[in-house]
Amino acid sequence: MRSILALLSVALFISFTSCDQPVYKSTSKVVSDYDYNGVVQEVIQTSNYTYCLVQDENNKKWVAIAKADINKGQTLYYNQGLEMNDFHSKQLDRTFPSVFFVQKASTNPNDETKASMPQTPVKPTIVKTEINVDKADGGITIAELFANKDKYAGKKVKVRGKVTKFNAAIMNKNWAHIQDGTDYDGNFDLTVTTVEGVNKDAVVTFEGIIAVDKDFGSGYSYSVIMEEANIVK
Repeated sequence: MRSILALLSVALFISFTSCDQPVYKSTSKVVSDYDYNGVVQEVIQTSNYTYCLVQDENNKKWVAIAKADINKGQTLYYNQGLEMNDFHSKQLDRTFPSVFFVQKASTNPNDETKASMPQTPVKPTIVKTEINVDKADGGITIAELFANKDKYAGKKVKVRGKVTKFNAAIMNKNWAHIQDGTDYDGNFDLTVTTVEGVNKDAVVTFEGIIAVDKDFGSGYSYSVIMEEANIVK
């Protein structure tokens, strides 16, 4: 009899203590084809881009993707982007202290179609051509610019040259390459960003602000680049 009571006591003890134990649900991390994700806090639409303010575990960041139907509160999955500091959107008339232009993004963590961004600035292979362009009045040559890049850093200068390459509408700006026939230590080509359009092989005078050692990420860096340039007569 005592043995039976002892067994019943043990059984009741196990039953009561089991009921008191917390119930844990099995959880698993979402397996994603993307490197980053965050909850969208704000959405701004433009003609080509969708700007999303994304909150991840640590902070908030602006992410620009190809125009897409994204809503506040959705989770955006995305891969490494090209960071642009102090990026000014002319369409929005707004400057972003930092924005990441992302190639691949989706609200589906395993979306194999992954919407692609418009083209990002890819540093092309530059070939020196036989060109002889006179220096602009009050301007400098490409050789003079590279030879004295620290002197001209942050300053507005004029450079006249022949357009050897032109790519339009990349990150809300146009990208031109010009040569004038001069060369300093193998530097004969100047990259220019502008909102103006030009034709390849046209001879133009650009006036813009010089930036040195500019790194756009993803291996695209320029020891000298002219930004915010306008064509002057």
